[in-house]
Amino acid sequence: TQVPPICFGATLNPLPLVSNNGITGTWSPALNNTQTTTYTFTPTSGVCSTTATMTITVFEINTTVADFTQVGPICIGDVITLPTVSTNGVVGSWSPSFNNTATTTYTFTPNLQCVNPIQMTVIVNPRFTPQFIPVGPICEGSNLPNLPTVSTDGTTGTWAPAINNTATTTYTFTPSSNSCADAAQMTIVVNPKVTPTF
Repeated sequence: TQVPPICFGATLNPLPLVSNNGITGTWSPALNNTQTTTYTFTPTSGVCSTTATMTITVFEINTTVADFTQVGPICIGDVITLPTVSTNGVVGSWSPSFNNTATTTYTFTPNLQCVNPIQMTVIVNPRFTPQFIPVGPICEGSNLPNLPTVSTDGTTGTWAPAINNTATTTYTFTPSSNSCADAAQMTIVVNPKVTPTF
């Protein structure tokens, strides 16, 4: 089992001489609680097993910062979880509680006192419906060009179903360029041709 990072000079318990799957052996070099070290586990002679390694990270006091991949931007209402383990192995907690309705700055407090806190701002963007210039009504059989694939607010996407100039139809626009854009709809009224009577 991976040993978590420790602070410079902290107590480092001896590594187990039996692996989780029952292989016995020895570790080298000797444990070092003053610098990050990679240790090699050599199985007992005669055991059909390969060597294994484990790197134990040792953080300098008040010089280490927890590393995180920036989260977001996200859309309002999206459900995400801020990681409690940094990319460099620091365990801790975030405050305040995550808010998926507003842009918020969060503080990560490490469990290790030798690691400095870090902040991350998660941007929350509002959801919106793409806007289009209405089309029609048209007469049955009249020319009906394809609907624009870019909204007036710059969102790209696709329309379905295919254009129909013979019947009133509601078309749905599915956005592709902006994750916070909702689907939009447009109904094009097609009026039947009427023969005048006298």
